[in-house]
Order: sequence, then C-alpha cells, then structure tokens
Amino acid sequence: MTTTTQRRRPAARKTRALDEAAPAAEPVIAEPVIAESVIDTPTPEAKPARKRASRAKAKPEAVIDTEADTAEPIVAEEAPAPKKRPARKRAAVAEVQAEAIAEDQPAPVEAEAAIEEAPRKGRRKPKAEAVDAVVEEAPAEPAVPPEPPRFTLGTREDDGVFGDYELRDAETGGTFQLRLLGRHTWRCSCADYRAHGGCEHGAHLLALFDAAQHEALDAGWPGREAEVWLVPGAERGLQWVCGRDVPARLRDQWGLDEQQRRGAEGAHDWLQTLLSEARALGVTLRVDAPVWPQLACGRDAQARVARIEALMADGDAMRALLRDELPEPAWEAALFAVCAGRALIADDLGLGQRGAAIAAIRLWTHCFGVKPAVVIAPESHHAAWQRDLTRWLGDEAKSVILSATPPAKPLPQPASALLVIDGIESVDAERLAALRALPAAQLLLIAHQEPLGDARLGEWIDWLDELRRGPAARLASLPADAGKKLRREALEAVVLSRRKRELADTLPAALLSPLWLDGAGNNGTSLPATPLKQLRQLIERWTALRFLSTVEQQQLLEALALLAPASRQALAAKAEAVLALRREWIESPAPAAARLVVCARSETLLDSLSMSPQLRRLPPQRLRAGDDAATREAALTAWRAAPAGVLLASDDALVSLENGGQEGALRDDRLAVVHADLPWQAAVLERRVHLLCGEDARGVPAALLLIEASLDAAVLRAQKSGVDFPSWLDAAPAWLDADQLEALMAVLPALIEGL
Repeated sequence: MTTTTQRRRPAARKTRALDEAAPAAEPVIAEPVIAESVIDTPTPEAKPARKRASRAKAKPEAVIDTEADTAEPIVAEEAPAPKKRPARKRAAVAEVQAEAIAEDQPAPVEAEAAIEEAPRKGRRKPKAEAVDAVVEEAPAEPAVPPEPPRFTLGTREDDGVFGDYELRDAETGGTFQLRLLGRHTWRCSCADYRAHGGCEHGAHLLALFDAAQHEALDAGWPGREAEVWLVPGAERGLQWVCGRDVPARLRDQWGLDEQQRRGAEGAHDWLQTLLSEARALGVTLRVDAPVWPQLACGRDAQARVARIEALMADGDAMRALLRDELPEPAWEAALFAVCAGRALIADDLGLGQRGAAIAAIRLWTHCFGVKPAVVIAPESHHAAWQRDLTRWLGDEAKSVILSATPPAKPLPQPASALLVIDGIESVDAERLAALRALPAAQLLLIAHQEPLGDARLGEWIDWLDELRRGPAARLASLPADAGKKLRREALEAVVLSRRKRELADTLPAALLSPLWLDGAGNNGTSLPATPLKQLRQLIERWTALRFLSTVEQQQLLEALALLAPASRQALAAKAEAVLALRREWIESPAPAAARLVVCARSETLLDSLSMSPQLRRLPPQRLRAGDDAATREAALTAWRAAPAGVLLASDDALVSLENGGQEGALRDDRLAVVHADLPWQAAVLERRVHLLCGEDARGVPAALLLIEASLDAAVLRAQKSGVDFPSWLDAAPAWLDADQLEALMAVLPALIEGL
C-alpha cells in the first residue's frame, strides 16, 4: 500500500526506484485497473512524438508506489486536488519539454518534477542542482544610462519661479525666450506661438520644475501688479494676468476664458475701464506696446462710422462731395469701404466699381485727410478711370496717382495713403506680393467677378486682415465645401459682394449712370453761338411784350433744336462710349447683361451712330417706327443671334413695337440700356426701360450719355432743381398755341441762365 510519506517523495526518486525494480530485458507491465486516480507508469522506451507531447502536457493526479517483486497495479489513495502552477514555472516546464520533443527524446521527468517542486509557500525547497539543470538563470542586463533632457534652462537673474526664462532645445539647437506668469499663462518667442498664440515650450518648462517650484507656481504670481499683452494667432486676443495681491474687484474680470483671455476686437472700452480701475486702486498695470495699435484699429473704425453718419444726416453736404450724381448702390459700397478701412467690393449690379471707389477716395480725403490715393489698374482701364475721376472729382482728380504697376518709389505719407487695386482677380502671385509690399494703411480691392468662389480668396483676406481682427480666422474655420452664403456671412466685415436678386425689392427699375463725354472740339464748347444769341433775343422780346409771332415761334423752336450737341466730336464720343459699355457690361468675364439697346428720341442721331466708323464694324441692328412686323422680327432675330448684339431703337420705334402687338418682346433678353441723348423730361428715361423690360424691371444697367459744356448740362441742372419742361418739346409742333407758348417761356429763362 502507498503511504503518505511515499506520496510526498519527489517524482525523481520515484522514477529511479521504478527503473531499478524492472528487469532490463522485459519490463513487467501491469494490467491497469480503471480508476480516475490511477496513472500508468511509462517505460523508458521512446514514445511517438504525439504521445510524448500529450505526456508532457499531462499532470499526475495520483502517486504510484511500484515494487520490484509484484506486477499488481496499485490503486492510490485519494489525492488532494492538484494546485495550479505559477505562470513562471509553467513556462519553464513547457520550454524543457519543447526542447526534448525537438530532439526526439523522452521528456525528462526529472526536469518536470524538479520544476514542479520549485520552492513556494508551504512546500519544501527542491534540490538546487535539479532546478539549475533545467532553468538557467538569465544573465542580468546592463543598466541603460538615462537620456539627457531635451530642454535645458539658461541662466536667469530672477530668483522666483515667475518671470523670464531662456529655454534651449538640444534637438534643434534653438533658444526660446519665455515669460511665465502662471501655470497656463506664458508667452514665447517661437514661431508656433506667433502663429497660433500657444506652443509646447511652456509645458516643457514646467516639466523642469521641482516640487517646490510647482507649489510656488500654484500659489500665484506674488505682488500687487497686473499685465495685459497681445496674444497672436488667426484672431488676436488679449491676455490678462494679475498678481495675487491685486484686489478682487480688479482681479475678477468678466468676459475672459479659462486662460484669462478675451478677443482684441472691440476691447478698447474694456481696457479703458481696466486702466481707470487700476489707477483708482493703486495697482500697477502694464500694457504691452503691440496692444495699442491693435485696439486703435477697431476704435478708429467706430469713429469713422459716427463721422459718416453725421455727414449723411446732411443730405446736401453729402451730395456736394461729388460733382455728379452717383447711384445709391454705389454710394453704399463707398460707405462700406471707408467704414471697414480695408475692404473688397464686388457687386454684380452692372454698375462697375469705379464710381464707388472714387466716392470712397473723396470720403477718405474730405472726412479723414487720407491722401494720396494710388489706383493700380490695367492699362486698358486707364482711359475710363481718367474720365470718371474728372467727372466726379473735377480738379481734385489730379491728386490721384494712376498706374498699371506698383510705384517704383515709396508712397508719400504711406501711413495715411489709400491703395486701390482694380481687378484683383487678374493679379498673379508675383504681382500680388509686390503690391502687398506697398505700405498703405487703407486698402480697397475691386473684383469684377464673384470673389466668394475664387480659390485665391484666402490670400486676399489674409492681405485685408493683416491685424487679424477676425475675418481670416472665420474663413479658415469653414469646411472646404462651405457655400457662398457661409463665406459671405463670415467675411461680412471686409467683403461686400451683393447679388442683384438679393436687392431686387429695393432696387429702382434702372441703375442709371450718367457718363459725361468730351464733345466740345477745339473751341471748348458744344453750344452753337447763333442759336443761343437768337434765343436770348426772343426771351427779351417775350419779357417786354408777352407776345411772339408765328415766325418768331418757329425761330424759337429751331434754335432750341440746334442747341442739342450734334458735332462730329460729340457723335464720335457717343459711339466710343457705346463700345466701351458693350465691353464692360456684355463682354466682361462677369457680364451684367446679355445684350445692349441704344435709345434716343431722334432718329437722326441713331442714323448717325449706326453709320459711325466705330459701330459700323459690328454692325448694330435697327428698329424704326415705320417698320412692319416682319421687318421688326427679322431685326430682333439678327440682334439675338449676334454675340453681344447692339440694337438701336428710337422712342417712336419702341411705342410702335408695343402698339404692333409685340409688347414685352424684349423682356426676356437680359438687357442693358444706353440713353444716347437727354430728353427734356426725365420721366422719358423710365418709360424707355418699362417699354423694353416691363413694369416689373429691377436694377437694369443703364447709362446716360451726356456731352460736357453743352445743352445737356443746363437741362440736367434744371431738372434736378425741379424745372418741369413741357412734354411736347421732344416732338415739338410747327407752331404753338397760347398755352404752349406761355408754358415754354416760363421755363426757358432758367435754362438759358444755366448755359
């Protein structure tokens, strides 16, 4: 029978006893008795590899006592449940058994037993030689010296934890200057901080502190003082830092984030209050120098708005700024540009942006003393710029510098100069870099195409928002697929890009632009002397007698007809203007209209225009009052088929179009209208637009061709002053009845005085 002592003997001793008892030639194999606690004793013969592997994995559940003189199997007493080996021991056993299998040898039971009997709590220690034979102790790895720190501190004069530090980077060799005033409050001289208002160097600096320094840091900045500095980044902010001895009234500021920061835009009132409170409490408050120009920009913008609002309250003073009338949408763009200070305007209303830019130049000069104005425009636009500058500014136009390239010499008074860039969409990267180098405090960019979808919009906004007041940051925060509406809202502080459909409810029927042309010739005037002298004599006779004979009435009407500008110079100027408007409105990359209609009350004027050398190359199509329906339809078909077609139509022809059953025939043609002459009644201009485009027309691009130093100036001046000329003057009869003569002579003296 198996004793308790025998069950506790090591497995190696049991195996040796079994080997000695069995004969070497023929081992006695006992017939097994099936029991859960009985395990066959293996013979020393080699087993198949699969069985050896199974044997290696098997764990004895009972102890067998073998005697040399018996082959009777011994049934072991009930053994306690086997204990699970520790992980380290299980790994060692598996390693030894795997080596034995690889060499096709029986798994050494001694090794398994030796490892099984490794010392653990509550058991005897195995023989040291058995363990050493199986598990060799791993050699100790040499100690790895710690890597030197990446950042080190330079020498500093301050003893405390707060103040200025020099941090040196061993990897890059860079040296950075940090000012530390709190656990999350520092500024650094590195590029990341300048670009984003934050960097990693503050955290690296804190990592070099010991426990005492961290304790001092958490206690707060000692002293009764405070600082405000400018935080750089896509949108600049202000950093507020105060000592722990500062009174709570000043220390606890509103509108600050967890880093004690706030936006710089509109913060001038906050800083002013802060300075007053610090002075009252006897607290030293230091404001970093870059803070002042940053806040001054926003404060000046508010002052400009207030000044312009006061000017607009006086309508006469506002209108007196320009020599000629400017459409209301152009005035709005000019006011926006001046209030913003640095802006981009790009309306698709069909007016162009020169009028708005010239009004902005005038406002800058008159209200804020900003000069000179430098206009950079393509050579092809210079003639139009010179014409419009003279038209709206008169002699002041000479102070505007007009150039096709950036000036080679520095601008005079660059701190107050205004730079206007016409056609920013046509400026390449190299020219843009040269333009950005010009030191101009005020900037106005003009785009002739929709700018919100342009890939270069970010570069333009980066130029406009050099002080990082917010627009550039808001644009950068939008997703790449953001629509134009989101972009427009993000850039509303610096970009005015209006679409006609957005303003449809507020626009007049036509956006009229008077164009003054030089048609005087060599004598400097377009007024014929003889008709003018005759008119003055007839006015004197009427004043004295209140009577004019039939012949005198005919002379009066003929003299009035001859005063209208009809010289060759005037005709050529009008033909050139039609071609220029066709290029600007119809053939531009962002056309305001698809076709052009030229209207006049005089068939003779339209005949002359159609035969002019300038227009004959087109040629224009023509509508006449006496044309039949087939002729009119053929003319309209040819006009629509021509690229950027031009159609000439008199007032009578438009009326006959309506009377002939073709009312509204042109309403779907997306027209621009040119008034080739000035009718006696201003209402005629509106009636032409309605006949062409319908009663619901809104914002139709329209131009009025006027000749300087001619009857046009006197008639327009009289109309603006409220003079109402008789409606029959545009189609005067052969002679006048008493009422007609009375009405004409009542307004004629005011007209002649203006000549």
